[in-house]
Amino acid sequence: MRTLVLLSLLTTTAAMAQVSGPLVTTPVNSALTETLAVISNMGMSDALAVREFRVERSHEITKVTAEQQALMSAASIAPSLSVPANAPYTQTAIYQPLGSSLGTNFEALGVGTPGFGITGAPPDTTLGVSATQIVQWVNSQFAVYNKAGTPLLAAPGFLNGNQIWQALPLASMCRATNRGDPLVQYDKLANRWILSQFAFTGGGGTPPYSQCIAVSQTDNALGAYNLYEYSFGNDLPDYGKLGVWPDAYYITYNMFNLGANFSGGRACAYDRAAMLAGAANPVSVCFNSTDRFSFLPADLDGTTLPPAGAPNPHISWNWAFTATAPYAMQVTKFKPNFVTPAMSTFDDGLGGAPFSFVAFNMDASTFASCNDNGNNCVSQPGTAQKLDTLGSRQMYRNVYRNFGSHDALLFTQAVDMTGGNPSKATMRWWEIRNPNSGAPVVFQNSNFMPDATNERWMSSAAFDKHGNIAIGYSIAGPSTFPSIRISARKKNDPKNLLRSEATVVAGTGSQTTGLARWGDYSTMQIDPVDDCTFWFTTQYIGANGTFNWRTRIASFRFPSCV
Repeated sequence: MRTLVLLSLLTTTAAMAQVSGPLVTTPVNSALTETLAVISNMGMSDALAVREFRVERSHEITKVTAEQQALMSAASIAPSLSVPANAPYTQTAIYQPLGSSLGTNFEALGVGTPGFGITGAPPDTTLGVSATQIVQWVNSQFAVYNKAGTPLLAAPGFLNGNQIWQALPLASMCRATNRGDPLVQYDKLANRWILSQFAFTGGGGTPPYSQCIAVSQTDNALGAYNLYEYSFGNDLPDYGKLGVWPDAYYITYNMFNLGANFSGGRACAYDRAAMLAGAANPVSVCFNSTDRFSFLPADLDGTTLPPAGAPNPHISWNWAFTATAPYAMQVTKFKPNFVTPAMSTFDDGLGGAPFSFVAFNMDASTFASCNDNGNNCVSQPGTAQKLDTLGSRQMYRNVYRNFGSHDALLFTQAVDMTGGNPSKATMRWWEIRNPNSGAPVVFQNSNFMPDATNERWMSSAAFDKHGNIAIGYSIAGPSTFPSIRISARKKNDPKNLLRSEATVVAGTGSQTTGLARWGDYSTMQIDPVDDCTFWFTTQYIGANGTFNWRTRIASFRFPSCV
Protein backbone atom coordinates (compact mmCIF):
# COMPACT_ATOMS: atom_id res chain seq x y z
CA MET A 1 0.00 0.00 0.00
CA ARG A 2 1.37 3.40 -0.96
CA THR A 3 1.26 6.16 1.60
CA LEU A 4 2.12 9.81 1.23
CA VAL A 5 4.60 11.96 3.09
CA LEU A 6 3.46 14.94 5.11
CA LEU A 7 4.25 18.06 3.13
CA SER A 8 7.19 19.89 4.76
CA LEU A 9 7.33 17.38 7.62
CA LEU A 10 11.08 16.95 7.44
CA THR A 11 12.07 20.54 6.82
CA THR A 12 11.81 23.04 9.66
CA THR A 13 9.75 23.42 12.79
CA ALA A 14 8.34 26.64 11.39
CA ALA A 15 6.87 24.68 8.51
CA MET A 16 4.84 22.66 10.97
CA ALA A 17 3.09 25.66 12.48
CA GLN A 18 -0.65 25.94 11.97
CA VAL A 19 -1.18 27.66 8.66
CA SER A 20 -3.55 29.91 6.81
CA GLY A 21 -6.93 31.09 7.84
CA PRO A 22 -9.39 32.26 7.32
CA LEU A 23 -9.33 31.46 3.62
CA VAL A 24 -12.28 33.16 1.91
CA THR A 25 -13.69 32.17 -1.47
CA THR A 26 -16.86 32.40 -3.53
CA PRO A 27 -17.98 29.92 -6.20
CA VAL A 28 -16.38 30.06 -9.62
CA ASN A 29 -19.68 28.88 -11.13
CA SER A 30 -23.30 28.85 -10.00
CA ALA A 31 -26.61 28.00 -11.67
CA LEU A 32 -30.05 26.44 -11.25
CA THR A 33 -30.82 22.93 -12.52
CA GLU A 34 -33.70 21.41 -14.32
CA THR A 35 -35.50 19.06 -11.94
CA LEU A 36 -33.90 15.69 -11.35
CA ALA A 37 -37.10 14.10 -12.60
CA VAL A 38 -36.55 15.76 -15.99
CA ILE A 39 -32.83 14.96 -16.03
CA SER A 40 -33.44 11.28 -15.27
CA ASN A 41 -35.89 11.05 -18.16
CA MET A 42 -33.12 12.12 -20.55
CA GLY A 43 -31.51 8.69 -20.22
CA MET A 44 -28.02 9.83 -19.27
CA SER A 45 -27.24 7.19 -16.64
CA ASP A 46 -24.17 5.04 -17.16
CA ALA A 47 -22.41 3.35 -14.26
CA LEU A 48 -19.52 2.43 -16.59
CA ALA A 49 -18.81 6.03 -17.60
CA VAL A 50 -15.78 6.50 -15.35
CA ARG A 51 -13.40 4.37 -13.38
CA GLU A 52 -12.72 5.56 -9.86
CA PHE A 53 -9.10 6.58 -9.36
CA ARG A 54 -8.90 5.67 -5.66
CA VAL A 55 -8.59 1.89 -5.84
CA GLU A 56 -5.42 2.14 -3.77
CA ARG A 57 -5.66 4.17 -0.55
CA SER A 58 -3.09 6.67 -1.79
CA HIS A 59 -4.49 9.67 0.04
CA GLU A 60 -3.17 8.84 3.46
CA ILE A 61 -0.39 10.33 5.57
CA THR A 62 2.56 8.60 7.14
CA LYS A 63 2.75 8.42 10.90
CA VAL A 64 5.61 10.46 12.37
CA THR A 65 8.64 8.91 14.05
CA ALA A 66 9.80 9.98 17.49
CA GLU A 67 12.53 12.10 15.87
CA GLN A 68 10.03 13.82 13.59
CA GLN A 69 7.67 14.43 16.48
CA ALA A 70 10.46 16.10 18.44
CA LEU A 71 11.15 18.33 15.44
CA MET A 72 7.50 19.32 15.32
CA SER A 73 6.95 19.90 19.02
CA ALA A 74 8.37 23.41 19.23
CA ALA A 75 5.80 24.69 16.74
CA SER A 76 2.82 22.59 17.86
CA ILE A 77 -0.08 24.08 19.77
CA ALA A 78 -0.75 22.52 23.17
CA PRO A 79 -4.34 21.94 24.28
CA SER A 80 -5.85 24.75 26.32
CA LEU A 81 -7.91 22.24 28.30
CA SER A 82 -7.28 18.53 28.81
CA VAL A 83 -10.12 16.20 29.77
CA PRO A 84 -9.30 12.67 30.96
CA ALA A 85 -10.98 10.09 28.74
CA ASN A 86 -10.09 7.37 31.24
CA ALA A 87 -9.56 3.78 30.19
CA PRO A 88 -12.26 2.63 27.78
CA TYR A 89 -14.72 -0.03 28.77
CA THR A 90 -14.32 -3.19 26.70
CA GLN A 91 -17.52 -5.14 26.18
CA THR A 92 -16.73 -8.82 25.66
CA ALA A 93 -20.26 -10.26 25.93
CA ILE A 94 -23.76 -9.31 24.85
CA TYR A 95 -25.60 -7.30 27.50
CA GLN A 96 -29.16 -8.41 26.67
CA PRO A 97 -31.42 -9.02 23.64
CA LEU A 98 -31.81 -6.14 21.25
CA GLY A 99 -35.52 -5.76 21.98
CA SER A 100 -36.57 -5.05 18.41
CA SER A 101 -36.20 -6.42 14.91
CA LEU A 102 -35.15 -4.65 11.74
CA GLY A 103 -37.74 -2.79 9.72
CA THR A 104 -37.37 -2.01 6.02
CA ASN A 105 -34.32 -3.77 4.56
CA PHE A 106 -33.61 -3.63 0.82
CA GLU A 107 -30.88 -4.04 -1.78
CA ALA A 108 -29.44 -0.75 -3.01
CA LEU A 109 -26.81 0.34 -5.56
CA GLY A 110 -24.22 -2.29 -6.50
CA VAL A 111 -24.19 -5.51 -8.49
CA GLY A 112 -27.68 -6.18 -7.15
CA THR A 113 -29.07 -3.24 -9.16
CA PRO A 114 -30.13 -4.04 -12.75
CA GLY A 115 -27.97 -2.15 -15.23
CA PHE A 116 -25.40 -1.10 -12.63
CA GLY A 117 -21.75 -1.94 -13.32
CA ILE A 118 -19.01 -1.64 -10.71
CA THR A 119 -16.45 0.95 -11.79
CA GLY A 120 -14.18 1.11 -8.76
CA ALA A 121 -13.69 0.40 -5.09
CA PRO A 122 -14.51 1.12 -2.37
CA PRO A 123 -18.11 2.30 -2.86
CA ASP A 124 -18.00 5.27 -0.43
CA THR A 125 -21.55 4.42 0.58
CA THR A 126 -23.63 7.23 2.10
CA LEU A 127 -27.25 8.38 2.34
CA GLY A 128 -29.66 11.06 3.53
CA VAL A 129 -33.27 10.66 4.67
CA SER A 130 -36.23 13.05 4.41
CA ALA A 131 -39.88 12.66 5.38
CA THR A 132 -40.64 10.56 2.28
CA GLN A 133 -37.38 9.85 0.41
CA ILE A 134 -33.93 8.31 0.74
CA VAL A 135 -31.00 9.40 -1.42
CA GLN A 136 -28.11 6.93 -1.56
CA TRP A 137 -24.84 7.79 -3.33
CA VAL A 138 -22.03 5.32 -4.07
CA ASN A 139 -18.87 6.42 -5.89
CA SER A 140 -20.12 8.40 -8.88
CA GLN A 141 -23.80 7.37 -9.04
CA PHE A 142 -26.80 8.11 -6.84
CA ALA A 143 -30.37 6.87 -6.54
CA VAL A 144 -33.57 8.18 -4.96
CA TYR A 145 -35.91 5.71 -3.20
CA ASN A 146 -39.15 5.90 -1.33
CA LYS A 147 -39.08 4.36 2.13
CA ALA A 148 -40.26 1.00 0.84
CA GLY A 149 -37.12 0.82 -1.33
CA THR A 150 -38.74 1.61 -4.68
CA PRO A 151 -36.44 3.61 -7.03
CA LEU A 152 -37.98 6.95 -7.98
CA LEU A 153 -35.67 8.01 -10.81
CA ALA A 154 -36.45 6.88 -14.36
CA ALA A 155 -34.95 3.55 -15.45
CA PRO A 156 -32.34 2.33 -14.74
CA GLY A 157 -33.10 4.05 -11.42
CA PHE A 158 -29.85 5.92 -10.83
CA LEU A 159 -27.94 8.92 -12.20
CA ASN A 160 -24.31 9.80 -12.74
CA GLY A 161 -23.40 12.29 -10.03
CA ASN A 162 -22.32 15.04 -12.41
CA GLN A 163 -25.70 15.04 -14.19
CA ILE A 164 -27.02 17.31 -11.48
CA TRP A 165 -24.43 19.97 -12.42
CA GLN A 166 -25.21 20.03 -16.17
CA ALA A 167 -26.62 23.56 -15.97
CA LEU A 168 -23.14 24.94 -15.17
CA PRO A 169 -21.00 26.33 -18.04
CA LEU A 170 -19.37 23.89 -20.48
CA ALA A 171 -15.93 24.56 -18.97
CA SER A 172 -17.09 23.58 -15.48
CA MET A 173 -15.31 20.53 -14.07
CA CYS A 174 -18.41 19.78 -11.99
CA ARG A 175 -20.32 19.41 -15.22
CA ALA A 176 -17.64 17.64 -17.25
CA THR A 177 -16.20 15.16 -14.74
CA ASN A 178 -17.75 12.58 -12.43
CA ARG A 179 -15.33 11.66 -9.64
CA GLY A 180 -17.38 10.71 -6.60
CA ASP A 181 -16.27 11.07 -2.96
CA PRO A 182 -19.98 11.75 -2.41
CA LEU A 183 -21.74 13.68 0.33
CA VAL A 184 -25.50 13.49 0.96
CA GLN A 185 -27.42 15.26 3.71
CA TYR A 186 -30.99 16.31 4.38
CA ASP A 187 -31.20 19.67 6.14
CA LYS A 188 -34.01 18.94 8.60
CA LEU A 189 -34.26 22.58 9.68
CA ALA A 190 -34.99 23.86 6.17
CA ASN A 191 -36.29 20.63 4.54
CA ARG A 192 -33.70 20.78 1.78
CA TRP A 193 -31.25 18.29 0.26
CA ILE A 194 -27.50 18.87 -0.01
CA LEU A 195 -25.52 16.79 -2.54
CA SER A 196 -21.80 17.18 -3.18
CA GLN A 197 -18.77 15.56 -4.83
CA PHE A 198 -15.30 16.63 -5.93
CA ALA A 199 -14.19 17.24 -9.52
CA PHE A 200 -10.96 17.28 -11.51
CA THR A 201 -9.66 16.30 -14.93
CA GLY A 202 -7.26 13.48 -15.74
CA GLY A 203 -5.87 11.37 -12.92
CA GLY A 204 -5.88 12.22 -9.24
CA GLY A 205 -2.72 14.27 -9.66
CA THR A 206 -4.05 16.67 -12.30
CA PRO A 207 -5.20 20.12 -11.10
CA PRO A 208 -7.25 22.25 -10.88
CA TYR A 209 -9.60 20.72 -8.32
CA SER A 210 -13.15 21.71 -7.41
CA GLN A 211 -15.88 20.82 -4.93
CA CYS A 212 -19.39 20.68 -6.35
CA ILE A 213 -22.36 21.50 -4.07
CA ALA A 214 -26.08 21.29 -4.90
CA VAL A 215 -28.81 22.53 -2.54
CA SER A 216 -32.40 21.64 -3.38
CA GLN A 217 -35.08 24.30 -3.74
CA THR A 218 -37.73 22.13 -2.06
CA ASP A 219 -37.97 19.02 0.11
CA ASN A 220 -38.32 16.89 -3.04
CA ALA A 221 -35.04 15.23 -4.01
CA LEU A 222 -36.42 14.93 -7.56
CA GLY A 223 -36.82 18.70 -7.87
CA ALA A 224 -34.51 21.58 -8.85
CA TYR A 225 -31.22 22.48 -7.15
CA ASN A 226 -29.08 25.57 -6.66
CA LEU A 227 -25.64 24.66 -8.02
CA TYR A 228 -22.21 25.81 -6.88
CA GLU A 229 -18.62 25.04 -7.85
CA TYR A 230 -15.80 26.06 -5.51
CA SER A 231 -12.23 25.88 -6.79
CA PHE A 232 -9.32 24.61 -4.68
CA GLY A 233 -6.67 25.31 -7.30
CA ASN A 234 -3.74 22.90 -6.99
CA ASP A 235 -5.02 21.16 -3.83
CA LEU A 236 -7.24 18.09 -4.04
CA PRO A 237 -10.08 18.25 -1.45
CA ASP A 238 -10.15 14.57 -0.50
CA TYR A 239 -12.40 12.62 1.89
CA GLY A 240 -14.98 15.39 2.31
CA LYS A 241 -17.40 15.15 5.25
CA LEU A 242 -20.53 17.28 5.68
CA GLY A 243 -22.26 18.59 8.79
CA VAL A 244 -25.44 20.70 8.95
CA TRP A 245 -25.60 23.52 11.52
CA PRO A 246 -27.95 26.51 11.85
CA ASP A 247 -25.41 29.02 10.54
CA ALA A 248 -23.54 27.05 7.87
CA TYR A 249 -22.95 23.87 5.96
CA TYR A 250 -19.60 22.62 7.23
CA ILE A 251 -17.42 20.45 4.98
CA THR A 252 -14.02 19.14 6.01
CA TYR A 253 -11.31 17.81 3.71
CA ASN A 254 -7.85 16.28 3.65
CA MET A 255 -5.91 18.43 1.20
CA PHE A 256 -3.25 17.00 -1.14
CA ASN A 257 -1.12 19.33 -3.23
CA LEU A 258 -1.20 18.17 -6.86
CA GLY A 259 -3.12 15.17 -5.55
CA ALA A 260 0.00 13.80 -3.86
CA ASN A 261 1.56 15.67 -0.89
CA PHE A 262 -0.55 16.23 2.20
CA SER A 263 -1.03 19.98 2.61
CA GLY A 264 -3.39 20.13 5.57
CA GLY A 265 -6.63 19.21 7.22
CA ARG A 266 -9.10 21.84 6.07
CA ALA A 267 -12.37 22.90 7.70
CA CYS A 268 -14.76 24.98 5.57
CA ALA A 269 -18.03 26.73 6.37
CA TYR A 270 -20.43 27.57 3.52
CA ASP A 271 -23.04 30.30 3.92
CA ARG A 272 -26.15 28.21 4.46
CA ALA A 273 -28.67 31.07 4.30
CA ALA A 274 -27.26 32.28 0.98
CA MET A 275 -27.29 28.78 -0.52
CA LEU A 276 -30.87 28.16 0.59
CA ALA A 277 -31.86 31.45 -1.03
CA GLY A 278 -30.12 30.54 -4.29
CA ALA A 279 -27.65 33.43 -4.07
CA ALA A 280 -25.05 33.51 -6.84
CA ASN A 281 -21.98 33.91 -4.61
CA PRO A 282 -22.28 32.27 -1.17
CA VAL A 283 -19.11 32.88 0.82
CA SER A 284 -16.93 29.98 1.97
CA VAL A 285 -14.66 30.50 5.00
CA CYS A 286 -11.94 27.87 5.58
CA PHE A 287 -9.12 27.14 8.02
CA ASN A 288 -6.19 24.89 7.12
CA SER A 289 -3.72 23.13 9.41
CA THR A 290 -0.71 21.03 8.50
CA ASP A 291 -0.83 19.07 11.75
CA ARG A 292 -4.48 18.07 11.75
CA PHE A 293 -5.96 15.25 9.70
CA SER A 294 -9.55 14.22 8.94
CA PHE A 295 -11.61 16.72 10.87
CA LEU A 296 -15.24 15.67 11.35
CA PRO A 297 -17.76 18.53 11.68
CA ALA A 298 -20.70 18.19 14.05
CA ASP A 299 -23.94 17.28 12.27
CA LEU A 300 -27.17 18.39 13.93
CA ASP A 301 -29.90 15.83 14.61
CA GLY A 302 -33.27 16.49 16.22
CA THR A 303 -35.45 19.57 16.45
CA THR A 304 -33.78 21.29 19.41
CA LEU A 305 -31.16 23.74 18.19
CA PRO A 306 -27.74 24.19 19.74
CA PRO A 307 -27.48 27.10 22.19
CA ALA A 308 -27.81 30.38 20.33
CA GLY A 309 -24.57 31.29 18.61
CA ALA A 310 -22.86 28.01 19.51
CA PRO A 311 -19.86 27.19 17.30
CA ASN A 312 -19.67 23.90 15.45
CA PRO A 313 -17.47 21.34 17.31
CA HIS A 314 -15.04 19.57 14.98
CA ILE A 315 -13.25 16.42 16.13
CA SER A 316 -9.90 14.98 15.06
CA TRP A 317 -7.16 13.01 16.78
CA ASN A 318 -3.40 13.31 16.88
CA TRP A 319 -2.52 9.73 15.89
CA ALA A 320 -0.59 10.66 12.72
CA PHE A 321 1.37 13.38 14.50
CA THR A 322 2.25 11.40 17.62
CA ALA A 323 4.85 8.64 17.37
CA THR A 324 3.35 6.30 19.98
CA ALA A 325 0.39 6.06 22.34
CA PRO A 326 -1.06 7.69 24.36
CA TYR A 327 -3.07 9.76 21.91
CA ALA A 328 -5.67 12.49 22.35
CA MET A 329 -9.00 13.36 20.76
CA GLN A 330 -9.14 17.03 19.75
CA VAL A 331 -12.27 19.21 19.77
CA THR A 332 -11.92 22.50 17.88
CA LYS A 333 -14.83 24.92 17.50
CA PHE A 334 -15.64 26.76 14.28
CA LYS A 335 -17.55 30.05 14.24
CA PRO A 336 -17.66 31.65 10.77
CA ASN A 337 -18.55 35.27 10.12
CA PHE A 338 -19.79 35.59 6.55
CA VAL A 339 -20.19 39.38 6.75
CA THR A 340 -16.67 40.00 8.09
CA PRO A 341 -14.79 36.76 7.36
CA ALA A 342 -11.62 37.96 9.12
CA MET A 343 -13.57 37.73 12.39
CA SER A 344 -14.20 34.02 11.90
CA THR A 345 -12.69 31.79 14.57
CA PHE A 346 -11.44 28.21 14.69
CA ASP A 347 -10.24 27.55 18.23
CA ASP A 348 -11.03 25.93 21.58
CA GLY A 349 -14.14 28.06 22.10
CA LEU A 350 -12.67 29.25 25.39
CA GLY A 351 -10.84 32.31 24.12
CA GLY A 352 -7.75 30.45 22.96
CA ALA A 353 -5.51 31.22 20.01
CA PRO A 354 -6.41 30.12 16.45
CA PHE A 355 -6.27 26.32 16.12
CA SER A 356 -6.31 25.82 19.90
CA PHE A 357 -8.36 22.83 21.03
CA VAL A 358 -9.73 20.84 23.94
CA ALA A 359 -7.99 17.48 24.31
CA PHE A 360 -9.59 14.25 25.47
CA ASN A 361 -6.60 12.22 26.60
CA MET A 362 -6.74 8.50 25.77
CA ASP A 363 -5.15 5.75 27.81
CA ALA A 364 -1.85 4.21 26.72
CA SER A 365 -3.54 0.96 25.62
CA THR A 366 -5.63 2.58 22.88
CA PHE A 367 -4.07 2.07 19.46
CA ALA A 368 -5.36 2.59 15.94
CA SER A 369 -6.69 -0.59 14.36
CA CYS A 370 -4.34 -3.23 12.97
CA ASN A 371 -1.55 -2.91 15.52
CA ASP A 372 -1.63 0.89 15.38
CA ASN A 373 -1.15 1.24 11.62
CA GLY A 374 -4.82 1.77 10.74
CA ASN A 375 -4.55 -0.17 7.50
CA ASN A 376 -5.41 -3.77 6.51
CA CYS A 377 -5.92 -6.52 9.04
CA VAL A 378 -9.55 -7.76 8.86
CA SER A 379 -9.65 -11.48 8.09
CA GLN A 380 -12.06 -13.21 5.68
CA PRO A 381 -12.87 -16.87 4.99
CA GLY A 382 -10.91 -18.68 2.30
CA THR A 383 -8.38 -15.97 1.46
CA ALA A 384 -5.27 -14.34 2.87
CA GLN A 385 -6.51 -10.95 1.64
CA LYS A 386 -7.10 -8.54 4.53
CA LEU A 387 -9.55 -5.63 4.48
CA ASP A 388 -8.82 -1.97 5.10
CA THR A 389 -10.03 -0.29 8.32
CA LEU A 390 -9.31 3.46 7.98
CA GLY A 391 -8.13 3.42 11.58
CA SER A 392 -6.26 6.68 11.09
CA ARG A 393 -9.46 8.69 11.58
CA GLN A 394 -12.83 8.85 13.30
CA MET A 395 -15.76 7.65 11.23
CA TYR A 396 -18.65 9.65 9.80
CA ARG A 397 -20.88 11.07 11.33
CA ASN A 398 -19.95 13.27 14.28
CA VAL A 399 -23.54 13.46 15.50
CA TYR A 400 -24.67 16.39 17.65
CA ARG A 401 -27.94 16.40 19.59
CA ASN A 402 -29.32 18.84 22.15
CA PHE A 403 -31.47 17.01 24.72
CA GLY A 404 -32.28 20.14 26.74
CA SER A 405 -30.71 18.90 29.96
CA HIS A 406 -27.43 18.38 28.10
CA ASP A 407 -26.03 18.21 24.61
CA ALA A 408 -23.74 15.51 23.23
CA LEU A 409 -21.48 14.36 20.42
CA LEU A 410 -21.57 10.73 19.25
CA PHE A 411 -18.99 9.15 16.92
CA THR A 412 -17.05 5.95 16.27
CA GLN A 413 -13.63 4.72 15.16
CA ALA A 414 -11.65 1.49 14.64
CA VAL A 415 -9.06 0.67 17.32
CA ASP A 416 -6.88 -2.28 18.32
CA MET A 417 -7.34 -3.41 21.92
CA THR A 418 -5.30 -6.61 21.55
CA GLY A 419 -1.93 -4.88 21.52
CA GLY A 420 -1.39 -6.21 18.02
CA ASN A 421 -1.38 -9.85 19.09
CA PRO A 422 -3.17 -10.70 16.92
CA SER A 423 -3.63 -7.51 14.91
CA LYS A 424 -7.31 -6.56 15.11
CA ALA A 425 -10.00 -4.00 14.34
CA THR A 426 -12.48 -3.25 17.12
CA MET A 427 -15.33 -0.77 16.99
CA ARG A 428 -14.93 2.06 19.53
CA TRP A 429 -17.85 4.43 20.21
CA TRP A 430 -17.80 7.71 22.11
CA GLU A 431 -20.37 9.98 23.72
CA ILE A 432 -18.98 13.36 24.79
CA ARG A 433 -21.41 15.53 26.74
CA ASN A 434 -21.54 19.32 26.95
CA PRO A 435 -18.99 19.75 24.15
CA ASN A 436 -19.39 23.55 24.04
CA SER A 437 -19.12 24.10 27.79
CA GLY A 438 -16.05 24.90 29.84
CA ALA A 439 -16.17 21.41 31.32
CA PRO A 440 -17.06 18.78 28.70
CA VAL A 441 -17.03 15.16 29.85
CA VAL A 442 -16.54 11.75 28.30
CA PHE A 443 -19.85 10.13 29.26
CA GLN A 444 -19.30 6.85 27.39
CA ASN A 445 -16.17 5.40 25.79
CA SER A 446 -16.47 1.73 24.89
CA ASN A 447 -15.03 -1.01 22.69
CA PHE A 448 -17.54 -3.47 21.27
CA MET A 449 -15.97 -6.93 20.90
CA PRO A 450 -18.61 -9.42 22.12
CA ASP A 451 -16.72 -12.36 20.64
CA ALA A 452 -13.04 -13.22 20.25
CA THR A 453 -12.95 -14.01 16.54
CA ASN A 454 -14.87 -11.40 14.53
CA GLU A 455 -13.78 -7.87 13.77
CA ARG A 456 -16.10 -4.87 13.58
CA TRP A 457 -15.27 -1.64 11.79
CA MET A 458 -16.51 0.95 9.23
CA SER A 459 -19.17 2.05 11.72
CA SER A 460 -21.65 4.91 12.00
CA ALA A 461 -23.92 5.86 14.91
CA ALA A 462 -26.88 8.09 15.81
CA PHE A 463 -29.15 9.02 18.73
CA ASP A 464 -32.93 8.95 18.55
CA LYS A 465 -34.93 11.70 20.26
CA HIS A 466 -34.88 9.91 23.61
CA GLY A 467 -31.13 9.30 23.65
CA ASN A 468 -31.23 5.67 22.53
CA ILE A 469 -28.25 4.81 20.32
CA ALA A 470 -27.92 2.61 17.23
CA ILE A 471 -24.64 1.74 15.53
CA GLY A 472 -24.24 0.05 12.16
CA TYR A 473 -20.99 -1.55 11.01
CA SER A 474 -19.20 -4.14 8.91
CA ILE A 475 -18.26 -7.46 10.49
CA ALA A 476 -15.94 -10.20 9.22
CA GLY A 477 -13.68 -12.94 10.54
CA PRO A 478 -11.99 -16.24 9.70
CA SER A 479 -15.38 -17.94 9.38
CA THR A 480 -17.61 -14.87 8.80
CA PHE A 481 -17.92 -13.39 5.32
CA PRO A 482 -17.97 -9.56 5.29
CA SER A 483 -21.50 -8.71 6.43
CA ILE A 484 -23.61 -5.87 7.84
CA ARG A 485 -24.91 -5.72 11.41
CA ILE A 486 -26.55 -3.23 13.75
CA SER A 487 -26.39 -3.07 17.54
CA ALA A 488 -28.10 -0.60 19.86
CA ARG A 489 -28.75 0.46 23.43
CA LYS A 490 -31.52 2.24 25.32
CA LYS A 491 -30.66 5.41 27.18
CA ASN A 492 -31.22 3.83 30.60
CA ASP A 493 -29.11 0.74 29.91
CA PRO A 494 -25.88 0.57 31.95
CA LYS A 495 -23.25 2.87 30.51
CA ASN A 496 -20.89 1.63 27.78
CA LEU A 497 -23.00 -1.44 26.87
CA LEU A 498 -24.65 -2.38 23.59
CA ARG A 499 -27.31 -5.04 23.22
CA SER A 500 -27.26 -8.06 20.90
CA GLU A 501 -26.61 -7.72 17.18
CA ALA A 502 -29.13 -7.75 14.34
CA THR A 503 -27.89 -8.98 10.96
CA VAL A 504 -28.87 -6.64 8.14
CA VAL A 505 -27.46 -9.04 5.56
CA ALA A 506 -25.06 -11.96 5.85
CA GLY A 507 -22.33 -11.81 3.23
CA THR A 508 -21.75 -14.90 1.12
CA GLY A 509 -18.31 -14.18 -0.28
CA SER A 510 -14.90 -12.64 0.40
CA GLN A 511 -13.17 -9.79 -1.40
CA THR A 512 -10.14 -11.33 -3.08
CA THR A 513 -7.29 -10.85 -5.60
CA GLY A 514 -5.35 -8.12 -3.88
CA LEU A 515 -8.10 -5.57 -3.17
CA ALA A 516 -7.98 -4.32 0.43
CA ARG A 517 -10.19 -1.22 0.13
CA TRP A 518 -13.49 -1.51 1.98
CA GLY A 519 -16.40 0.86 2.52
CA ASP A 520 -14.39 4.04 3.10
CA TYR A 521 -17.40 5.10 5.12
CA SER A 522 -20.92 4.10 6.04
CA THR A 523 -23.81 6.26 7.23
CA MET A 524 -26.40 6.05 10.00
CA GLN A 525 -29.14 8.69 9.81
CA ILE A 526 -32.27 9.38 11.87
CA ASP A 527 -35.68 9.72 10.22
CA PRO A 528 -37.09 13.28 10.58
CA VAL A 529 -40.69 12.01 10.57
CA ASP A 530 -40.60 10.34 13.98
CA ASP A 531 -37.04 11.11 15.15
CA CYS A 532 -36.99 7.44 16.20
CA THR A 533 -36.22 5.37 13.10
CA PHE A 534 -32.57 4.78 12.23
CA TRP A 535 -31.51 4.23 8.60
CA PHE A 536 -28.14 2.63 7.83
CA THR A 537 -26.21 1.86 4.66
CA THR A 538 -22.86 0.23 3.85
CA GLN A 539 -21.37 -2.41 1.56
CA TYR A 540 -21.14 -6.20 1.69
CA ILE A 541 -20.00 -9.02 -0.62
CA GLY A 542 -22.31 -11.57 -2.21
CA ALA A 543 -19.71 -13.85 -3.83
CA ASN A 544 -15.95 -14.31 -3.84
CA GLY A 545 -14.35 -11.78 -6.14
CA THR A 546 -13.26 -8.20 -6.73
CA PHE A 547 -15.24 -5.16 -7.89
CA ASN A 548 -18.46 -7.02 -7.13
CA TRP A 549 -19.62 -5.16 -4.03
CA ARG A 550 -23.25 -4.81 -3.09
CA THR A 551 -24.93 -2.33 -0.74
CA ARG A 552 -27.91 -2.44 1.56
CA ILE A 553 -30.26 0.08 3.19
CA ALA A 554 -31.99 -0.97 6.41
CA SER A 555 -34.05 0.64 9.17
CA PHE A 556 -34.32 -0.02 12.89
CA ARG A 557 -36.22 1.51 15.80
CA PHE A 558 -37.07 0.73 19.40
CA PRO A 559 -40.86 0.20 19.77
CA SER A 560 -40.79 2.28 22.93
CA CYS A 561 -39.66 5.36 21.00
CA VAL A 562 -42.87 7.33 20.46
